[in-house]
Amino acid sequence: MVFPDQTYSHDQVRRLGLAFAAKMQAAGIGPGSRVQLRTPEPMLVLAVLLGASWVGAEFFPFAGDNATPDALKISHYLYDPRVKAAPAPESVVLDETWSPAFAPAFDESRAVDSDLPWLWVHTSGTTGLPKFLTLTQRMVVGRSQAVADEFRPRSRHVLLAHCYSRPFLARAAAALVNGSTLYLGLAPQDWHAAGIDMVSGSRSLIKAALTGVTLSPRAARIELAGSRLPEPEAIALLDSFEVVDDTYGASETSKSYSTLWQRDGEGRPVARGKMRDSEIHVINVDGSLVAPGERGVVRLRNPYMVSSYLNDPQASADAFRDGWFYPGDVALVEADGRLHIADRSDHVMNIMGSKINGFVVDQLMRSVAGVRDAICFRNPKPGAEDELFAFVVLDDSINRLQAVASARHAISERLGEYAVPRVIQPVGAVPRRADGAPDRAACAALVLRIAQGRKTNPQP
Repeated sequence: MVFPDQTYSHDQVRRLGLAFAAKMQAAGIGPGSRVQLRTPEPMLVLAVLLGASWVGAEFFPFAGDNATPDALKISHYLYDPRVKAAPAPESVVLDETWSPAFAPAFDESRAVDSDLPWLWVHTSGTTGLPKFLTLTQRMVVGRSQAVADEFRPRSRHVLLAHCYSRPFLARAAAALVNGSTLYLGLAPQDWHAAGIDMVSGSRSLIKAALTGVTLSPRAARIELAGSRLPEPEAIALLDSFEVVDDTYGASETSKSYSTLWQRDGEGRPVARGKMRDSEIHVINVDGSLVAPGERGVVRLRNPYMVSSYLNDPQASADAFRDGWFYPGDVALVEADGRLHIADRSDHVMNIMGSKINGFVVDQLMRSVAGVRDAICFRNPKPGAEDELFAFVVLDDSINRLQAVASARHAISERLGEYAVPRVIQPVGAVPRRADGAPDRAACAALVLRIAQGRKTNPQP
């Protein structure tokens, strides 16, 4: 594990995890305990995760002050003194005695049930609303072994993600299980010198890191996860990478499929699909497989997927049926057998790797005084940024600029800036289907017709 200011060998990571296990056990942490830590140090996050594995406890990574559900009932808070305030009065302080140099020896031969809950994950993939699921140690090891072809012994990886994120925990586990090296905080200009084999991150983080940067010679591989990668972006990344891996997966199932972009012998971009060890079907409403080129609903399964969410029976019943996971995606199988994720089957939109529930954005806009109706939708223009547009119906008496500004503020305050539509356009009525549901596809089609009309009949 290589960070800007520290490097840990696999053996040092192991010894640190054992030291934390001993201290956690001394603090009364064991099977059935649920532990949370707030720290800016990724190595401490990993040490607590490993310590929890040896004592049989559950770990819930810190994801914001309001992101831990009351139903989870955290039993032990671990406190890094560099954080401004302890999360609870009974917090266990991480001091110098947690170092392997001072911590008591831990009996690592103690048996732990690898099928009990271990790692809690926050996700919003299938609905755009917060949900929580738990992974066992057996699941995490299985997911790590499934990517052994990428995390080969002594291979080197750069990750663009924060230390509480699922990508960090998943790739750290893959590196430890398979004997790889993981770098955090390594700048693009240093990737070649470090001998990096693969760079991983979300579209937004990779875009930020590579703005104005073209790697020469090209780096080996880049992996993008969290949202669909438009073909023009994939082709542009081939200027800096030999292989562009557009990953399809979820917290519920892990990495399931890759669309791999490369240049052929004549320099032309080509794509091929690579199935991981998941079974993926594209089906009709009656459960039958669709014909090649036809759209259908995605379902998938693998040996280490979860089967439910915490205290959310409706979401669990919708997403997990008959041993399959239904992520809510619409896809088609291309003539060459490649899986193409086309859209969502519900009102969840993936914006730069973040899942946004359109109904929630609609409601926030409607909560503003003077906004009678509202609908958000993805910018449909070819080659456009991954962003939202919105239509609003306003009262005649309201100040339009003020109402739009208030709607932007309401969305930003509740969901974050990434969920704020770039364009909020007042209209006479919101397109709706016969059942009253908002028709986002009709909104997108209207924008495309207007854009096409402007090209055909440009204004003087």
